[in-house]
Amino acid sequence: MLHLTLESIVHGLLYIMAAALMFIVFTPRSLASTLKRRLLFLGLLVVFTTVFLSLEEIDSLVYALHLTSVSLALAVLYEGLLQGVVTGMVLFFGGTLLYGNHWLPTGIAITVLLLTGLLFHFKIKPNTQQKLSVVNLFLVLLYMLAYIGVSLALGHALNVLQLSIIAVGAAFSSLLISFIYFNVKNREWYEQMLIISEKNQIVGQLAASISHEIRNPLTTTRGFLQLMSKEPLDRETFERYRTYAFEGIDHANAIITDYLNFSKPSEEEQRLLNVKDEIDGVIPWLKPYSALSNISVEVYHLSKEPLIICGEVKKFQQCMLNIMKNGIEAMPEGGKLTVQTELVRNKIQILVRDTGCGMNRSQVKRLGLPYYTTKERGTGLGLMVVMNMVKEMNGKIFFHSKMNQGTICELQLERAAAPE
Repeated sequence: MLHLTLESIVHGLLYIMAAALMFIVFTPRSLASTLKRRLLFLGLLVVFTTVFLSLEEIDSLVYALHLTSVSLALAVLYEGLLQGVVTGMVLFFGGTLLYGNHWLPTGIAITVLLLTGLLFHFKIKPNTQQKLSVVNLFLVLLYMLAYIGVSLALGHALNVLQLSIIAVGAAFSSLLISFIYFNVKNREWYEQMLIISEKNQIVGQLAASISHEIRNPLTTTRGFLQLMSKEPLDRETFERYRTYAFEGIDHANAIITDYLNFSKPSEEEQRLLNVKDEIDGVIPWLKPYSALSNISVEVYHLSKEPLIICGEVKKFQQCMLNIMKNGIEAMPEGGKLTVQTELVRNKIQILVRDTGCGMNRSQVKRLGLPYYTTKERGTGLGLMVVMNMVKEMNGKIFFHSKMNQGTICELQLERAAAPE
């Protein structure tokens, strides 16, 4: 008898664990209040109960005290009214009809557990793993006391050793299943909270960064405006102060533009673009800027066939402008900016090479991180915008740099079929 009791406890525990794990794996927490989740719970309950009762030889008392108490406590405490009531009914009829357990102790014990479990589920709501484990154990023991008490009142003979083994097994099973169920069920919730926390942290950093970045040029502008009004100034000094003030405003505007470009959604439809034509169209916009820094810009298209990609015109132009502008700003003492396009292994390759100061390996690895920039007056978001745009075009971006030799920005874009 004792061997059958132990075997029944172990097998029952394994079935309950399997059913619980299947349920919480296939139904995420986001479906907790939907009919789909409830129906899946009931379906798994019917399937596992049928399989268990058909294949397993189990002691009737183990069914009544171990399997019923552990399963019902889990259902009512974690899932609520419908799942608890249906589980209780299935276990009640299984115990009374198939195993010959007396209906009165079974019915009273199930009712006591259901009512107490629903009270905890809806009113007290234990919300930590430790509290839930304690409550789960309490419900199991309460059920066993109710069942044993009614059975003894009816004059049923019970084996004390067998009861002790079942009680220890039920207590261990309730704690183990409660621990597994809580942690697996709440895994998705923890992940969601982590994502929300990271988003809130990013928003806070973004707000602080905007405030800090904009305050600097505005403070400078305010200072020059105050100097312009304090005392009579000669024309040259006045114009110089006014130029500095405008530069501060322009810098603040550029910072705001960077943040907006980083955050705003796409509104333009993708279409076929000729990389050669788009780059040739961007170069004239950079000529005045590069000339001020004594930088020559050279473009080489090494492939004769058209280089066609699928993308958004404005975003591609902005992407190339940002990359070329970064290259020009890396050469404050002048130099040469080279743009090269070529078809390599059916991929469109764009190389933007500067002869500036270059970067070390650590700096290259940090490119694209929020708020990281190698420029004195930058936000680090311009390159993040570029990386997002390249990703939207199913492309890749790489950086190759050597100190005092310059940097190469390499774009690899998917080639689209040329229009006929």
